[in-house]
Amino acid sequence: MTYKVIENLCIGCGACDYACPTGALAKTDSFLGLFEIDPYRCDACADCLPKCPEAAIVLDPEWVVCHGRGCPLTSTRLDMVECNIFSEQCEECGGPLWRHDGADWSCPRCDDARRVGCPKIRMLERFPMPDPAVVAE
Repeated sequence: MTYKVIENLCIGCGACDYACPTGALAKTDSFLGLFEIDPYRCDACADCLPKCPEAAIVLDPEWVVCHGRGCPLTSTRLDMVECNIFSEQCEECGGPLWRHDGADWSCPRCDDARRVGCPKIRMLERFPMPDPAVVAE
């Protein structure tokens, strides 16, 4: 699971945005300036939860947790592998890049021919990644 913002509770204060280490929170283009969480960038660290004065951030059960339940990187055989949590994506499959022992970033499936990869990529068709140019505006 990752987190989501309940729109009718969010007051748009931005405290959650400042607490997020992955940049997963972004202001919407709505008049009120409410926030939403990019489920691909959210690693479920929960740093935003205590910052929200309205308790508007809750778990979203549709998504697996990065480095937690559902993530293959919790396996001891992959403990030296690091994930970039969608800060860059594979050009072929759209998944996040991994690296082993500080080597170059590569796609676990397309470049490294691993049978495991990020389980969040199965959600790409239902929930396309936000366009970074639109989010930055």
